[in-house]
Amino acid sequence: MKKVHIHISILLFLTELFSSCQKVISVKLDPGVSQLTVDAFIDDLSRAQNIRLTNTGAYFANVPNPAVTGAIVKITDNQGHIYDFVDNTNSGNYTWTPLAGDTLVRLYNTYTLSVINGGEQYQATSIAYPTVPVDSVTYQAIKSITGILSKTAYTAEFYAKDIKGMSNFYWIKSYKNGVFYSNPANINISQDGAFAGGGTDGLTFILPVREAIIPLGDSIAVNDSITVKIYSINPQTFFYLSEVITQTTNGGLFATPPSNVSTNIINTTAGATSTPVGWFNIGKVSVGGVRVR
Repeated sequence: MKKVHIHISILLFLTELFSSCQKVISVKLDPGVSQLTVDAFIDDLSRAQNIRLTNTGAYFANVPNPAVTGAIVKITDNQGHIYDFVDNTNSGNYTWTPLAGDTLVRLYNTYTLSVINGGEQYQATSIAYPTVPVDSVTYQAIKSITGILSKTAYTAEFYAKDIKGMSNFYWIKSYKNGVFYSNPANINISQDGAFAGGGTDGLTFILPVREAIIPLGDSIAVNDSITVKIYSINPQTFFYLSEVITQTTNGGLFATPPSNVSTNIINTTAGATSTPVGWFNIGKVSVGGVRVR
């Protein structure tokens, strides 16, 4: 009887423990110091290039981060070229528009981003690396678990071949009907056409990378268009995006404590104490696509 009594006591304890997990706990967090956020991914497409500046907001604030206006933003390269980015709409979007057929991205040049805001100066550097052409984008009917091909749902993949003879890093962005798959869980990055250290120098991108242009659980249908853009990124940008993936998909029973991702934006003001966040990358991009017929 004593043994049964112990088991009942344990059962009552566990019941109380799991019941307590359902209680709503209100957490009050210090809003902390607002930080400058820089989103500066520049490519060689003949279009307006944009640098987004905001300030970080409170953790639980369900509103967009406030825009930073009135800043001085420019990019210079090691050949002496200067590109001024201007916020004409007072929205925190600083743009530079190339002339027809022009670009500010020239292979292997080193670029420095400079931001002056609130009496403080911030800098970051990036090197322009080459990308690879999108050879083709194809689609195929989705096969059910019984092996029967769907007549209405399709998936897609792209084909491209890595540059031989050097370690290259890519960010493959995909769009359905012009809408970017922007969920951080869908970030598709690659080293030499595979994953980090894949040993695939000069080879065709591996199947998991090619198929990742359509997120798991999604599909495409007749008349849908799929666009693929392969951006060249720095090795540091590759690891930055890897951190973004880790932190934004960090959940579940075995989640680890969250931490800030890296930044290559540096506050160069003497005696400054504020620390910016964000990233600057400059590189080439290739584009391909297909429409389901």
